Amino acid sequence: MSELLAQFELDDAVEQMYRAGESAERAGRLREAAVHFRVAADQRLGDAAVRLARVLFALGETDEATQWCKAAVADGFSEAEDLIRENSEERQRFLEHAARIMVGAPTFDWLPSGMPSRRVPASEITRRTRALRALDQRYGGIACHTSVLEHLAAVEPMVVVGDAPTWTAVGEVCELAGWTAFDSGMPGTALPHFARALTLARQAENESLIASVLTHAGRMFLHHNAPDDALKAFQLGFVAAQNAWADRRALNDPRQAIASLTTKVSTYGEGRARTLALTALARNHLALGDVAAATEFAAAAVASARNLRSTRAEDHLRWLDQEARQAGASVLAEQVSARSAHSR
Repeated sequence: MSELLAQFELDDAVEQMYRAGESAERAGRLREAAVHFRVAADQRLGDAAVRLARVLFALGETDEATQWCKAAVADGFSEAEDLIRENSEERQRFLEHAARIMVGAPTFDWLPSGMPSRRVPASEITRRTRALRALDQRYGGIACHTSVLEHLAAVEPMVVVGDAPTWTAVGEVCELAGWTAFDSGMPGTALPHFARALTLARQAENESLIASVLTHAGRMFLHHNAPDDALKAFQLGFVAAQNAWADRRALNDPRQAIASLTTKVSTYGEGRARTLALTALARNHLALGDVAAATEFAAAAVASARNLRSTRAEDHLRWLDQEARQAGASVLAEQVSARSAHSR
């Protein structure tokens, strides 16, 4: 009788550890969840080995996670095989997403679950992000990751009703969420944040943010012994940094900008990114006094923008119009003015 009672008490204690693991996982306390699930998995309670493996993959503990997956498969939980495959493919999926971002492919494949309860100005989002970034730099990601996630939950719905400044601001929060997750020892949860940051940065056509996100992702890959993936991320980030430089309104070296933009424009399909690159090429050729080339690129930019609704693209075309008038390039100015008149 005493043996049965002892077994009952043991089973009850193991069940409580499993429930504590669930609670900790929901709260984002993954290391605590791993401790609880490990006890339950040792006693072969239900799918505890699967739950433990999922948490360990998120923590970057790949070897132990794989061992528990094999144990779970042996116990009849075949879904554990999918966890191994998904983990090995996760970085590759992120890098493929980043590559699509770099060529301007449509990537906005998610939306927040709800609408914003109030409009939050981009400047307000940015102020809070800067304060949290300062905490991260001084005290580390563990100290502020939960606060960053709370900030993200509050502002992410603004994506639905936002514009380029808002997408950039929320993208910066996603980037910080990914970075603090990595610094908190949870690389597996960092990549989805980095991926959404890239999506929002492309939506805002913010090459500087794209470069920053890819640099942070590359540093994370390097830290977790994935040098090949780190190199790919760094290379894509370098291209984005070059693009950011080439996109500045006031360029100190038009010839170098033209060389960079000529390579860049060939990678874009129809849409905003192509229009911006063509407009920048027109402006830089105009700065060199090559009115014929500038006019040719301006015509291509206007054609590319025919079905485009983008304030940023309109601003760049307007700047081109102003510069053409100042340079006495009347034909070029007429082309852009005709576009502006048609779009009103």
